[in-house]
Amino acid sequence: MSIPTFKDNWPAPNEYLLELGRVTTLWGTLESSVNIAISKLAGYEAVLDYRAVIMVASSNFQQKIDIISALSEKLAPQYPNVKNYKSVIAKLQSAQKARNKYAHNAITTDQETGKVMLSYASSRGGSLKTTVEEVKLHSIKEVTVKIHEAMSALHTLVTGKEIKPIWER
Repeated sequence: MSIPTFKDNWPAPNEYLLELGRVTTLWGTLESSVNIAISKLAGYEAVLDYRAVIMVASSNFQQKIDIISALSEKLAPQYPNVKNYKSVIAKLQSAQKARNKYAHNAITTDQETGKVMLSYASSRGGSLKTTVEEVKLHSIKEVTVKIHEAMSALHTLVTGKEIKPIWER
């Protein structure tokens, strides 16, 4: 199969696609960091022990957050750097929510206005709600910030060494 040449700004403006790619790349790194954190908090010596990988390979992200939370709660009395784990959990959940908004919904360019639009539906509470909203580029960059800050906070939780976000280094 030959790969066609895609038109610029398809299916959204290139600068949006760049930021969505950054979100996706950082999200994969955060997921790997979560797996490593579970391995280390569980007491395995290797950076990423295969036993920990086996236990979380089929877990979803929320389940992994729950594992980190439970391990941290038990470890907090012995390890001072783990005491503020609840703020790290909140950052992980915030990053997940922000990422999911863009990863699981339709992003298109309105042909009449040229605006980038996000559309999604929800059927919670027994009724259907559809939403279409304009996407600003800075909103996607905010997702990148949340993911990276969650990753930095998780690193600090596990190692006890603060790692500043890339834009502060």
